[in-house]
Amino acid sequence: MTSLSLSAKDRPTETVFSFRIAMFVSALLLASGCVHLAMFAILGTTWQGPLSLRKPALFGISGGITMWSLAWLMTQLRPKQLDRLLVNSLAIALLMEVVLITLQYWRGVPSHFNHSTNLDAAIEFSMLGLILFVTGGIFYLTVRTCWLRAIEPAMAIAIRGGMLLLAISCLLGIATSVLGEMNLTAGRSAELLGRAGVLKFPHGVALHAIQMLPFVAWLARLLNLDHSVRIVTSALVAQILFLLYALWQTGHGRDRFDLDSIGGSILAMVALLSLYPAFALSLGFARNLGRK
Repeated sequence: MTSLSLSAKDRPTETVFSFRIAMFVSALLLASGCVHLAMFAILGTTWQGPLSLRKPALFGISGGITMWSLAWLMTQLRPKQLDRLLVNSLAIALLMEVVLITLQYWRGVPSHFNHSTNLDAAIEFSMLGLILFVTGGIFYLTVRTCWLRAIEPAMAIAIRGGMLLLAISCLLGIATSVLGEMNLTAGRSAELLGRAGVLKFPHGVALHAIQMLPFVAWLARLLNLDHSVRIVTSALVAQILFLLYALWQTGHGRDRFDLDSIGGSILAMVALLSLYPAFALSLGFARNLGRK
């Protein structure tokens, strides 16, 4: 599965820019997120709350980065006939979701857990449908990472681990919506579980492993490190443990860094496992600089 001998079917025939619609949507989402982030910096408004600039800013930037990553992923998979249609459909769905979230901000109403009017309820229902569609596409692509092109073992681990965590993050996002609605029905906060558990914390922790892990693998290759598989594996295990930490904190009704002995122990293991790739990459940089 990770052999480096390139057969005809394994030779890359497309680059990330071959998926033009996906790349255009990615750029559009990033631009929207950055504009709203700049507005926050200029206006100095609050970052918290359902009516803050946080949602259009973060959803735009996060959606743009995720869409770029999915387009890049397609260049690492063995191609199928409908790949372009799939990626373009995911791009349009992500764009529509962020457009609806941004629209609600400019209307001055919450984008999530808002059923106050028929229009608001229709928008939230549409957002849920779009997320379910994107989640299905991400799960399909995650399964397909079992059949990558012939790439380095470290990059293969990074892609498979990153996509698995992205798929888990999507499920956690859906679970967050369901639990939030249940909380609202019971007269509790839609944002919290128990006393202070932040429902969106586990979802956010796993969301961007598909960028971080391949970046670590790319750096290890760039620096020509012999132990790149161990570096990426250590980063992946640290990411998984960080997700377990987030689930522990939220599931026990604790704020992100309101530590108990178990939460503290998991977080300490995350830190220790993260030290190895950080040290190895830093050492590689220093060694390469010394040769120049």
